[in-house]
Amino acid sequence: MSQRHALIDIVWMYLLAAIIGVLAYVYVPVLVLIGSLEIWAGVPTERMGRFLIADLAMTFFIYGCSVAKKNGSAYDAYWSVIPFYLVLALIWNSASQTVGWAQWATAILVSAWSWRLTLNWARGWTGWDHEDWRYVDFRKSHGRAFELTNLFGIHLFPTVIVFAGCLGLFWVFEPRERDAIWYALGLVVGFIGVALEFLADNELARFRQRPTPSSEDILDTGIWGRLRYPNYLGEMMFWFGVTFCGFGAGAPVGTIIGALAMVALFVFATIPMKEKRMASRKPGFQDYCDRVPALWPRFRERRS
Repeated sequence: MSQRHALIDIVWMYLLAAIIGVLAYVYVPVLVLIGSLEIWAGVPTERMGRFLIADLAMTFFIYGCSVAKKNGSAYDAYWSVIPFYLVLALIWNSASQTVGWAQWATAILVSAWSWRLTLNWARGWTGWDHEDWRYVDFRKSHGRAFELTNLFGIHLFPTVIVFAGCLGLFWVFEPRERDAIWYALGLVVGFIGVALEFLADNELARFRQRPTPSSEDILDTGIWGRLRYPNYLGEMMFWFGVTFCGFGAGAPVGTIIGALAMVALFVFATIPMKEKRMASRKPGFQDYCDRVPALWPRFRERRS
């Protein structure tokens, strides 16, 4: 199947997922969740519970699609699509209220991040013949237990982390006084993160299209010559930006848990897996690691 047809499949899957999410939001009761959500005073806890149920319903649907296609990458776009769905839903829920500059600015931030990341994934995914290398490794190493990994590790775990990262948005889209300083900080940090991801991913895309590629080549020019993972740094900055916007709307300090979880995910899981793979495939990778820091640039050259 061609990439075009595979992407059409993905579009239909996610449109159906959206319909399932709406139905779950409207019809599934949330009384069981309301009590546990009372710690988040200041926002309609029922709304938050309904969004969580809708999110989980959509995740289970996409999981079913990934099983049917025998390809866990059916879920890959979920990471970037769901925050955009959430922003659309929150704007729709706010239809009876005034949607002010703060809400629109935050919505633009999330939308820019969502569309950019989704399109970047789409241009790099060749179709159902390709599955993320991490999922392939899990299939080989986990054997019969892979479906548990697929459901809980590949699908549900990222869904929960992304939902946690979006918590501040529930305060942003409530009518309340705004702290302009927190909003300004959140928007600056968030948009710098999006720009950093944009630059890093475009440099990586050009590198992959180089005229005479070798499997041992390492991208160590441009922004990749200053950081080994500029795209991951940009991702973490985006989530902190969303969190700070939430603070600007009065969100409690506990809502930072999502941004912190993102940092933990990249630092303790994604980056170590990536480095292990790179070290096994590229002889010069250790030298690259010695010269280039992972997530924070060196402003002074190291002395030998």
